[in-house]
Amino acid sequence: MAYVYRFKELALKPRFLVPLIIFISLLIYAFVYTATIPINPGRWFYVPPAQPPSPSYPFGTTSMGQDLFLLVPTALRNTIIISFVAAVISVLIAWSIGSIAALSSTIARSALLTLTDIICVLPGLPLLMVIFYTWRDYLTIPIIGIIMGLIGWGFPARAIYAMLSSLRQRTFVYTSYFSGLAMYKIVIKDFIPYLLRYLMINLVGTMTWAIGNEVTVSIFGAMKMEEATIGTAIHWAMYYQAILLGVWWWLAIPVAFVVLFVLSLYILMIEVDKYIFARARVTWG
Repeated sequence: MAYVYRFKELALKPRFLVPLIIFISLLIYAFVYTATIPINPGRWFYVPPAQPPSPSYPFGTTSMGQDLFLLVPTALRNTIIISFVAAVISVLIAWSIGSIAALSSTIARSALLTLTDIICVLPGLPLLMVIFYTWRDYLTIPIIGIIMGLIGWGFPARAIYAMLSSLRQRTFVYTSYFSGLAMYKIVIKDFIPYLLRYLMINLVGTMTWAIGNEVTVSIFGAMKMEEATIGTAIHWAMYYQAILLGVWWWLAIPVAFVVLFVLSLYILMIEVDKYIFARARVTWG
């Protein structure tokens, strides 16, 4: 019997609907609204500096004369792009390496697991700081995400290898194999239903990891600092001592938006995962 999902049931639940509205609103603010901004929001002194939140400047302005209502969505957009690119690259590599290692011969498996172990033991954050600081003149927003994705796939690949190695020993997989089913059909029919939940968790987890690393690297000044991201916004707020000067909104607004984005994404993932698990349990008895 196949899984039966009616996502309309899920969409009507307040625990899912509220974070979904917040998440979609943030995406519209970050990607749609920024397309209407007529100026570069990272430019200095196009508005009066250090103005508190008001009807004229809803999020206030920075000590460098930047309007946070224009700067924050641009920074959020770039941070989301970095995290999404990093997550997609990391997931693709992890699933490819983990799947091939679990389903291939001994020699190929040993070589791939050795490579995975090397990636796992690399100190990710210091390595990212060195790479970004050295190549900061050549970095773009997508390239930053690609570099993060090339470094962050080790542990997910190990997890996928362990899951597939365990599934290979299950009776229903042996039944499909001895029935003459092709390997790719076994993967689609027997493996994917078990792996879809982990794929979703892996994607969201890698996005959160990439956001955390982007903010951390930027705070230390190792990022391309002229690019507006949540991390560089926090860095410049700390650099110009926003809290000591009483310009608290310069630091609070970017932090609030990135926390709101990560939290809404996490709650959506949890609710979807709970719904899928509940439906599968009911369907399969």
